[in-house]
Amino acid sequence: MSRAPLSKRVAIACATIHLLAFLATVAYVYSSADPQASLAWGFWAVIDFPLSLLYLLAGQSYSTMLQGLSGHAEALAHVLYFPHLVHGLLGTVWWYILPFLVTSRRLGGVWGRRADKPAASTMR
Repeated sequence: MSRAPLSKRVAIACATIHLLAFLATVAYVYSSADPQASLAWGFWAVIDFPLSLLYLLAGQSYSTMLQGLSGHAEALAHVLYFPHLVHGLLGTVWWYILPFLVTSRRLGGVWGRRADKPAASTMR
């Protein structure tokens, strides 16, 4: 049985930690009596930085659409809540992909030469 490359094992660990921390934040925000609990999403803007720029694209139209859903499909409105989509779904996928983007091919990433291919000789 072959072992998964290091980058894949790191990717699974990063995505799992991210998802668990996201679920802990959701539980905290929804169970807290503090009216400022939703400011916890600000920390996620740093953690999921490139994806956090999607907040600039969503604008007011997305919030208006969700308010229209809140009377009919309350559960769907909670699932489609923008921080849940950005940090829960896309952020977890981002943290799965990130280790592949920063590691060499010899460790299972995308950079450099493959371990099974020798370097091409420049002398003839």
